[in-house]
Amino acid sequence: MLKMLRCRRGSTAFATVVALVPLVGAMALGGEAGSWYVTKQRAQNAADAAAYSGGLWLACSLAPGTCTADTQSMDYRGKQYAAQNAFCNAGDSAYPGSHCATLDSTTSQSVVIAAVGADSVKATVSQTQSAYLAKVLGFTTVTIAATATAQVKQLANPCVLSLKDPLSFQGSTTVTSPNCGLASNSTAKNSLDFTGNGLDVSNAGSISGQGGCSQTGGSQCSKAITFAPPVPDPLSGLSTAISALTKASFTGGSCGSTLKAYTTTATATTGPCYNTTWPSGDAPLSGVYFLTGDIKINGSVTISGTATLILLPPKFINNGDKGATLTITGNPTIQLTAPTTIDATQVPAALSSVVGLMSKLLIYDPEPYSNKGISISGNSSSYFKGIMYVPNTPVTYTGSSTSSGTCTEVIAYAVTLSGNSNFDNSGCPASSKPVSQIVRLVQ
Repeated sequence: MLKMLRCRRGSTAFATVVALVPLVGAMALGGEAGSWYVTKQRAQNAADAAAYSGGLWLACSLAPGTCTADTQSMDYRGKQYAAQNAFCNAGDSAYPGSHCATLDSTTSQSVVIAAVGADSVKATVSQTQSAYLAKVLGFTTVTIAATATAQVKQLANPCVLSLKDPLSFQGSTTVTSPNCGLASNSTAKNSLDFTGNGLDVSNAGSISGQGGCSQTGGSQCSKAITFAPPVPDPLSGLSTAISALTKASFTGGSCGSTLKAYTTTATATTGPCYNTTWPSGDAPLSGVYFLTGDIKINGSVTISGTATLILLPPKFINNGDKGATLTITGNPTIQLTAPTTIDATQVPAALSSVVGLMSKLLIYDPEPYSNKGISISGNSSSYFKGIMYVPNTPVTYTGSSTSSGTCTEVIAYAVTLSGNSNFDNSGCPASSKPVSQIVRLVQ
């Protein structure tokens, strides 16, 4: 008997059994915590989807002209997409596409959608359920929650828009456009191309490109929004209408050697006509001028006034016609301001439906793409105030004087900014200021 009491056989097994009790409990508790982690991941997915959906709804409400109005509320859309990710707000009716699981009586889910300021939506998703082994730690229930915030980023209405090729910044360019943005619809890796030293875009609005950004020095790309949605061409309808003009649209034919604005009033001596020549001296302008042929402004002349210059497209006269071209050489002083409005008496009948798009339009040039492109320059004595629309040819813009509240905007096939350039589209009509937005999860 004494030998039996002194025997140590099986003591290790006994100690192992005693040790396994808390170990198994810890493993079981770990398994329960693991299920919480899985639920947390699912909740986060639902919160992300709910916030993003609410953000899309908010983006549409901030710019109603860019999308079809949603008859449902932001709260509805957020909860709908949370439900599609298997988190359904307690007491809510079923949403289209929902995957609401059957929960036991001790488990409930909550989805809360709330606006944060004027540009953000926050979704809070949670699930409250009974604790099991965690009760030994004092927990009777556990709430697993996740939040997500989606922000609507409005890219400033671009006052410089490159429609096809990259938007380039060259040399020691300083761009001032605090009230508007710069945008490129190029999908290339250098959609925004910063080349040169001393580039300063710190006083410009948002800079966005549909593609990537490249730079040879500095940190300009850190300001850029890359892979952004394309910015719609606000004046594309103008190109469609003007391309339909023919000689029959001008009952007065050619205006002869005198530069004349188009008019349909009874005082017109030659009838509504188009211009094929440009005067050699100073030219005070007033009205809308339709031009064809090779238009050249030479020497130290002064071109001034309130006017719109419409360069007529190829095939206007015959199939061999290359369309109007505008060449500026010498050292002319150009002080042109676009008309605030244009009425039907100033354009051919074929353009009467698009006169709204011609408000603040300074130059329209549909010339086909050329490697040479068009150069527009200005300084303290020369300026272009209005919208320059050149959809098919690159434009090099080397600066212009402007002041706050005016309308100085360039929309072209490609735009190169060189020199000190000032832009401001706060005075431009709403029809020329498209809204481009992105919705992103920020939390």
